[in-house]
Amino acid sequence: MKPGRLLALALAPGLALGLACAPPTARLAYDWGSQEGALQALMKHPGGLPAYGATLKRQLERNPDGQRVPPGLYAEYGTFLWAEGHPAEAAEWFAKEKARWPEAAKFMDRMIAACAPPAPGPGGALP
Repeated sequence: MKPGRLLALALAPGLALGLACAPPTARLAYDWGSQEGALQALMKHPGGLPAYGATLKRQLERNPDGQRVPPGLYAEYGTFLWAEGHPAEAAEWFAKEKARWPEAAKFMDRMIAACAPPAPGPGGALP
């Protein structure tokens, strides 16, 4: 057996043990929290939309700097607000999604436009 291979075989168990016992230091890039479980509960019980919205809000409050907010979470909360009849607040969250994730800009622009109050028609009447 070659000396280099013998040394590698001798060091391998110690390296494996050291890596297995090392404390985890890497954080996940995004903090999904309990959003997945809450979404599953909503799919099973569609009447639970307010509880789902509360879960999203708590998740966003846990990340006030927005650095660990996953893609789509601002938009998801905006969609919840829109469904609950708060289009002005929804537009604010869509704008946050657009600012944090520029690749979503076209879609967020459409969502923001959908939140705008209807423009008056001819003679000032609302459609």
